[in-house]
Amino acid sequence: MHEMGIAQNILDIAVAAARKEGASKITRINLVAGELRGIEPMQLTFCFAVVARDTIAGNAYLDIETVPVSGYCNECQTNFSIDDYAYVCPQCGSVKIEVTGGTELRLKDIEIE
Repeated sequence: MHEMGIAQNILDIAVAAARKEGASKITRINLVAGELRGIEPMQLTFCFAVVARDTIAGNAYLDIETVPVSGYCNECQTNFSIDDYAYVCPQCGSVKIEVTGGTELRLKDIEIE
């Protein structure tokens, strides 16, 4: 379960940022996670609650925004959504595409007190 390691990294980053601002409590953490990261939101939420217990983020709400997979066709220069892992341009049928979204994993922001 890679969610436990991700949860710990999120906590470490959030706590460091909150302490830098002199906060005593983290109330919310907003995370952006690409679909290709394979993160199970319920598992990540559970793991985060476990690692955050007894920290300044102990009662923080973890909001996970999932970003769908998107691509760019090098043949016809079309941007498109990739559905069902079909890495083919829907406009021209080319397989000469680049994945342009859905791989991100970043802490967007945190709310503190």
